[in-house]
Amino acid sequence: MSLQEGNAESVIEKVWKPYPKQAHFLSIPDSIFEGFFAGSKGPGKTDTLMMLPLIRQFTEHPKFKQLVLRRNFTDLEQEIIIRQKEWYAPSGATYNETKRRWTWTSGAIVQNGHADKEEDVRKYDSAEYNVITWDEATHFTKFQYEYLSFTRCRSSSPDLPAIVRAGSNPGNIGHTYFRKRFVDPYRGGNKVLVDSRTGLKRIYIPAGPFDNPSLLKNDPTYLRKLESLPEAEKRAAFGDWYTFSGQVFEEWRLEPLLNEPDMARHVISSFAIPFWWPRILAIDWGFAAYTVAGWGAISPDGRVYIYRVYAVKGKLIKNWAPEVVNLSKDENIVDAVICHSANQNRGEPHTIQEQVQTALEEGGMDVALRLGEKDRVGGKMLVHEYLRWTQKPALKPNEGYNHELAVKILQFHGQKKYEEYVKFFAEQKEETNLPKFQLLDVSPEGESNLELAECISSCIYDDKDSEGKPAEDVKEFDGDDFYDMLRMLLRRADDYLNEVIDEFETRKKIEKACQSLIPGMDQTKFYRTMESLDISNSPNRVRMHKRRGRR
Repeated sequence: MSLQEGNAESVIEKVWKPYPKQAHFLSIPDSIFEGFFAGSKGPGKTDTLMMLPLIRQFTEHPKFKQLVLRRNFTDLEQEIIIRQKEWYAPSGATYNETKRRWTWTSGAIVQNGHADKEEDVRKYDSAEYNVITWDEATHFTKFQYEYLSFTRCRSSSPDLPAIVRAGSNPGNIGHTYFRKRFVDPYRGGNKVLVDSRTGLKRIYIPAGPFDNPSLLKNDPTYLRKLESLPEAEKRAAFGDWYTFSGQVFEEWRLEPLLNEPDMARHVISSFAIPFWWPRILAIDWGFAAYTVAGWGAISPDGRVYIYRVYAVKGKLIKNWAPEVVNLSKDENIVDAVICHSANQNRGEPHTIQEQVQTALEEGGMDVALRLGEKDRVGGKMLVHEYLRWTQKPALKPNEGYNHELAVKILQFHGQKKYEEYVKFFAEQKEETNLPKFQLLDVSPEGESNLELAECISSCIYDDKDSEGKPAEDVKEFDGDDFYDMLRMLLRRADDYLNEVIDEFETRKKIEKACQSLIPGMDQTKFYRTMESLDISNSPNRVRMHKRRGRR
């Protein structure tokens, strides 16, 4: 596209010519409602979205209206408006700083907007737009994108389209939603997808750094800089939607990356969990948000396997609590926990905690329902520890040990804290149970557990705190209830492991005895081993006892 600017004596011609991938995106037929231009950094996604109304000559139509969106005004001002002034003003448009609106002599309008809070999208309720463009789309939530795209994008003129176009890199709060909507159905992109419910069409156009020759010409070292990044960040920079920079849990793996050990994986195929392994039930309660329940089994070597995930939305306690109880029957549930907000008085005769406790007891479950801790940052650190698949750096025995401090700990904090301190400086053995948490892909009932996997991979850090310091907590988002459930479950499992370490030594011997019970082998040895552990060969006795905890 060619534009002129300057006075009559000095006319400067500005030319913008799209590269092939940009031209491909700009030529998406109007019959395709949603277009997603996404992938790596550098292919000119923002410029493509900005030039769309000019290239398509929409600005010559008096009824044309477009909404350009970034999540916050700062990004809008620094990334969008400054570029628009370079191209829109020479094309004959004037800018209203107050309304943040470009208007052409034809009457066509391009409106800049942002939506910091999720409900901010409702301030556009009285308007309609022929084109809505989302720059850095993954900064928005599913609700924000769908609410505006499907309610405000429409056309009252037969010669104008009603289309949505978006661009983004992998990462941020909407990462999983946009990946599932555009990338997962056909990872290679460039294929028209038809929504089975609405019949509307959408397409994903993948973009890479090689698609912008100007970038590589202006900065020949750009690709080498990307290559120097850590593996996960490098893959994200090159447009890999299955790992991205900015994740809270960068150690999370569906499968190992290049040159990583096989144990670098957190989702595994389901297997039959021995019935005597202790189980933890964790519930994150909600109504408008999800109610998520998770069941975790603790192996003799101290690894936690979440083998069942249950999630419902908009369902009353009296309806979902019996379902949770039915799924828990005949299982060795030794501890149960519910989010701390369940103890609030909501104007009902009983709190949420009490109502669920009653349901558990009526279902024959002899377990107290504890309240989860409010320590979100501590919980996040514990999740990191359980996701870790690398060995801790080895310490030399007694390196850093302070005997006077040890004595004070014993005096003022007791034997348990003293032993924890001394144990920290003992010779470290190789960890054979890494990672200490794994998710079974399907439940015993055959239902997928992968919503939890998607939630963990989507966690990003919260905004900076009031003092401008980097936040340590996970940013809340629609669907983060799965993470909250995981956080509570791992806390209770970790506490249980610390409380019953002697019992677990016994359980390891039980496991070894049961592994020897193979068809064709001597069963007498098995029974003698069990008798030596003071445990009957009756299944009811082998199953470990349930404990009552504090409410």
